[in-house]
Amino acid sequence: MKDPSEVDPTSASKPVAMVLARLENVAKISAGWVARCPAHNDNVNSLSVGEGDDGRALLHCHAGCSFEDVVAALGITVRSLFTKRKGAR
Repeated sequence: MKDPSEVDPTSASKPVAMVLARLENVAKISAGWVARCPAHNDNVNSLSVGEGDDGRALLHCHAGCSFEDVVAALGITVRSLFTKRKGAR
């Protein structure tokens, strides 16, 4: 794992950067990022964070936490994981 100071969330979309800013022990990997899952007492990086082709934030806890539990533990809404489309309200 890389040193957290090497993680550059500014290279990600706004939704992903917002998620990464709320996580602990973030590390860049080839497919995105890993971090401690905020939905359970995590001693290792079990949460994968990726970026969809449309800029949305993708979250998956490998320890089994539900998507809804992870989003709630982050204190955000599901809607905030998506980029705003032009012309959208």
